[in-house]
Amino acid sequence: MCPEARSWYVPEHSWHTSRDREGGGVAAERFFGKRIKRFEDPRLLAGKGAFLEDLQLPGMLHAAFVRSLYAHAEIRDVPTEAARVPGVVGVFTADDFRLKPTPTVIPHPAYRQCSQPPLAMGKVRFVGEPIAVVVAETRYQAEDGAAALAAELDLDPLDVVPNAEAALAPDAPLLHDDLGENVAGAFEVSVGDVEVTFAQAAHVVKGRFTVQRYTGMPIETRGVMATTEPITGRYLVWSSTQWPHTVRTALAESLGVPEHKIRVIAPDLGGGFGVKQDIYPEETVIPLVAERLGRPVRWIETRREHFVCTAHSREQDHEVELALDEDGVVTGLRALVTADLGAYTRGLGVLCPSITAGSLLGPYRIKHYQATVRCALTNKAPAGAYRGAGGPEAVFALERTMDKAARALGLDPAELRRRSFIRPDEFPWQTGLGSAQVPITYDSGNYEAGLDRALALADYPGWRAKQTAARADGRNIGIGVASYVLLGGLGPYESAEVRVDPSGEVVVVTGAHAHGQGTDTALAQIVADELQTVPERVTVQHGDTDQIPFGVGTYASRNAVMAGGAVTVASRQVRAKARTLAAYLLEVTEDDLELIDCAFQVRGAPEQSVTLGALAAAAAPHRPLPEGMEPDLFARHYFQAPLPTFASGTQIAVVEVDSATGALEILDYVSVNDAGPRINPTVVDGQIQGGIAQGLGGALMEEIYYDEGAQPLGSFLDYAIPRATDMPDVRQDHLETPSPLNPLGVKGLGEGGTLAPPAVLAAAVEDALSPLGVEVTRTPLTASTVWRLIQAGKTPPPAPPLRGEGSTTEPSPPLRAGEGVGGPWG
Repeated sequence: MCPEARSWYVPEHSWHTSRDREGGGVAAERFFGKRIKRFEDPRLLAGKGAFLEDLQLPGMLHAAFVRSLYAHAEIRDVPTEAARVPGVVGVFTADDFRLKPTPTVIPHPAYRQCSQPPLAMGKVRFVGEPIAVVVAETRYQAEDGAAALAAELDLDPLDVVPNAEAALAPDAPLLHDDLGENVAGAFEVSVGDVEVTFAQAAHVVKGRFTVQRYTGMPIETRGVMATTEPITGRYLVWSSTQWPHTVRTALAESLGVPEHKIRVIAPDLGGGFGVKQDIYPEETVIPLVAERLGRPVRWIETRREHFVCTAHSREQDHEVELALDEDGVVTGLRALVTADLGAYTRGLGVLCPSITAGSLLGPYRIKHYQATVRCALTNKAPAGAYRGAGGPEAVFALERTMDKAARALGLDPAELRRRSFIRPDEFPWQTGLGSAQVPITYDSGNYEAGLDRALALADYPGWRAKQTAARADGRNIGIGVASYVLLGGLGPYESAEVRVDPSGEVVVVTGAHAHGQGTDTALAQIVADELQTVPERVTVQHGDTDQIPFGVGTYASRNAVMAGGAVTVASRQVRAKARTLAAYLLEVTEDDLELIDCAFQVRGAPEQSVTLGALAAAAAPHRPLPEGMEPDLFARHYFQAPLPTFASGTQIAVVEVDSATGALEILDYVSVNDAGPRINPTVVDGQIQGGIAQGLGGALMEEIYYDEGAQPLGSFLDYAIPRATDMPDVRQDHLETPSPLNPLGVKGLGEGGTLAPPAVLAAAVEDALSPLGVEVTRTPLTASTVWRLIQAGKTPPPAPPLRGEGSTTEPSPPLRAGEGVGGPWG
């Protein structure tokens, strides 16, 4: 075990204890694991949410951005006077401020600076890039001014780079002259001896698989509101962001002021899904404009702006090669990953392709691995995170290749996976890789048990029998299986404060932020157990950088692990302090006390007791305290995690494909997930269900199209997202293998459902059409796409020569010398 891993594996866990380890008492198990309704919902369902557009400030102005209609152009003139229609009070361009590029929050050694400026400087590089901002008394007037200015812009069109293939061509137009090529970063990850492994392989299987560009479409679009305090000069910024503390740090760099001069507040969010986990130009521009005009300014993103400007995601191409032994056990893998990052990077840099490279090993015992990653720059909107952030792309590429190997070797897809799973006694499993600046060490799991449970829940043998009968009747029924691991619980830390009020109620403050995950309820359940109260008497607060000095935010399935770990430790610190004070007041030893129903009582003499509320009042600064004790019944803890957790799961889908139309119907869908112990099983089920819904959207219908001129095509008029009627009845089950990396044993959860749907539905469609020799290499599987596959399968081209035993496709054409890092395979 590596030193980093060894020091962070906790030998004794708390989720199964029956006694309080800190001095006896009833175990903290009463609410952990219970299906409690979410406390957040009644307020939101009653229309009492406080979203950014609900907020009003006296004298508030409204902003609208002038955005480029060109994918690539030189800015010759921005005649700001054209925007001064009635009601407009200010028009600003990059020349009016000393702007810095968007800070890169998550670094990578291979990253090359190509951050987006808050307002375009000299050039525009994608449709929708902001050139100027118009501020007016009303939003209508601001929009009128922006439209008037847009009509007068003088832009000189330049040659465009419409896709990654064009970006990497030797004669491609350069988007960023100082880079010398259209590459934001190129790097290689490797472990073991790949060349020897492939030379000795009994079977080699190759494939090329592509994931399309799509993204999160939350009900609430983004928004920013800002003002400056008249006395302190501090910036007050409200942003619909998933990570207010991180935005504060980025703004301090962008605005050139200390962090204490900035307060960031994230109100209720109408969905985030990763697209609100970034640093956006508007978060820098709006505070500067508010300062310049001396009045509050608010900007609310239109749906069209969201469609063309907010972080896109997923667009990757994967050339994958598997080595297998004579028994069908995977021994090695190599890959070439090409990611289309759009015109710029923002706060995440090259994070998502890095996660893909670190996730391509999946749940398998692959000790020899090499991948080359190229991050191409194109004239599209910048790419960022969307639920799973590089994970669904890796699962699609790996699981599609596993299915191809199963066909080549004549094995059932489930059996092929079983033979290569990491075994329970091999954890912690060290891949030898790193991603997001942390080692990739799988903490715990039982992948074969998860597969077996999914097969049983789906009645896999029964569906295989039904499939055979259906084919005899001319029906196309297919079954897909996909397994995955989920990198979650990502650090570096998260914060929590726990304070007992003299009323006996408990107030929790955390740097995490909730936007639909049920975080408030889950944290209340944890604290209630630790302090022997009820969740209804726990208030959870977040989203305000003035409430707690440091925080990170919500992304990477981290709230239960990171915020949960922080509130657990802080609650135990409060409990220990309360025990000491109770012993002092009751004149007994701490070992004589037990915590029951929010009160410490003397063992055997329950009439001698003191409640937590009374202890909070007794901890006031003017009251006598034990020697050395600080006033206030309060604790703050920063839970640190140099290693992530790894959830896992298997999903099985059964579909029927209509030969005449290509439409498919999902007949059955099963999900078995292992995220460790479940704090609230109802919340867990909802998170998995929601993840599957978004994964299904990417698998079957969602895509952001650009034409050869890098013009985005379509809008919400034709961009389909899943409706309730599109969702199958997902049947769920759960394993619980605890993680040794945190006191609750929990693992990341929220993105787990999202990872497998594209892979499992592609496998099911391919299986349904297997008599036609159809191969599914790309999503989305719209009816027209599947129909074209059927037509091509009816008249198959001549079979290509095999390239190596077990290979079923030609490898992709070799790249030109010097492309990527060390050629296509290093």
